[in-house]
Amino acid sequence: MQNSSFLSLAALSQILGLSPVVPMTPDEMAKCLCATFYPNASNSPTVDTFIQNLQAVLLTADVSVISYEEALARGHDGCVGEGIVLFAAGSGEIGNLAIDHVSSLSKNTVVGIVDGTQGGIRDNHFQRRVDALVSALVWHMVHVLIYVDDESWTVCNMNGAIDTFGLPNLEQGVRKSLIPKLAAPVLPPNKGDFDIERDAFSPSSPEKQTVVQDLLNGALVWRKTGLLATQTKLEKLEYRSSRYKRIASAYLNWRTGMSYGFLARQLPSRFAPALRLDEADPMLQRLDWEEKDFIDIDGAVLVSPKLGEQRYLLRIPEVSVLCTRSGCEKTNIDPANDLTTLTLRRGRVIVGMPTGLPPGSDCQPSFDTITIVSHAVGNVIIASLLDRLAPGCKFAAALRHKGLALAHWHGFMEDGVLPPGYYLHGDSNPPVSCSTPQAALYSILGKFAAFEASIFAGIEFLGDAHLEPSHGTNLTGLSLSDLALMVNRA
Repeated sequence: MQNSSFLSLAALSQILGLSPVVPMTPDEMAKCLCATFYPNASNSPTVDTFIQNLQAVLLTADVSVISYEEALARGHDGCVGEGIVLFAAGSGEIGNLAIDHVSSLSKNTVVGIVDGTQGGIRDNHFQRRVDALVSALVWHMVHVLIYVDDESWTVCNMNGAIDTFGLPNLEQGVRKSLIPKLAAPVLPPNKGDFDIERDAFSPSSPEKQTVVQDLLNGALVWRKTGLLATQTKLEKLEYRSSRYKRIASAYLNWRTGMSYGFLARQLPSRFAPALRLDEADPMLQRLDWEEKDFIDIDGAVLVSPKLGEQRYLLRIPEVSVLCTRSGCEKTNIDPANDLTTLTLRRGRVIVGMPTGLPPGSDCQPSFDTITIVSHAVGNVIIASLLDRLAPGCKFAAALRHKGLALAHWHGFMEDGVLPPGYYLHGDSNPPVSCSTPQAALYSILGKFAAFEASIFAGIEFLGDAHLEPSHGTNLTGLSLSDLALMVNRA
């Protein structure tokens, strides 16, 4: 993934409030990793051989591989230092698993390596496959699980990803799949990561009725597709001890379960038509926008996207999305309890809770929060440009007056199946978790590339499908019902 000529990674990071340096390619990700191997017996020659080969491949890929003793020295109280990836062979013993020796559940990643395979993870039915995968992860108490047999190895994580490679393709699989999963791991959003606004909106208010109704109608259509999984309840999973059950709950920030996908409505946005740079204030024209394509003025970010040879200038407005909460039943939405607002304001995400929410309710932001707001920002930038280039176009008019629809499911679309005006992108990106800065940046860069393709082809832009390898697809369009029907036809 290269820097975009449309808008730089630095500009996008400023808009989204991300670190200015995010590793975007597998090579960059590998150089950021530090790994060690837990010294427990696997009782499997197959696993032992795999680990020896894996260590060699990681070193070749420029991953820093250190001894377990050094990893402990970087930590405290018998735990490896924060940020270190801990590989562990076999099933381990209760009380002495690798997870018992990490400094942080969120800053250390534990990778289990076991012989054989897990029944159910190859099931064609998505719900059964997800249930089997989550069950295996909590039983082994790992963030990533690798199954090894005599011919192949399979890497799985909580993102729902299941990638299988032949043993001769170890290096290819490590670079293509394993390294991105370790460098950009699944991290459940924590309420502390955002600003929380209580009683931020009423789902039954008149101004919310149109978007709430599209969510409810869309949920019914999505239910008929069978593409959205129901919740995998943590209470029903099998744990090796009550302590490990508490650890799993703490890692998920005390969520009651896992569900995959989201349904959302980007709320109507106030945006102005973009200006050509030569129409802007003379002071702004004198800035070197080729050197730096964004500027912060009194907390407002101005960006100068480049379309072909022409530069434009626009202000990034506040964007808001009404979204299903983490863990709810996406196809049976209760508006009073299952919806949150996500607002990006000056680089900070504000999570709005509905009025009247009972104390102790499991109303938490979606795992996909940063990717959702990234899509919303991308949509408003495109709408601002379209308002200048093609006044009256459907996309900009919809976003200004009614808002747009966003949906995510754990399935894929093929190129060529989308109707005219919709574009597929993302299939060549590394397979990272949807909760990561990388996923957010891939989504908005791909959206811009789709928009540019539509402009240069002379086809009206209506939406895009962002494919996330080994994970699923994010789809942007005019209504959730339309998106469900589009996916079903594909």
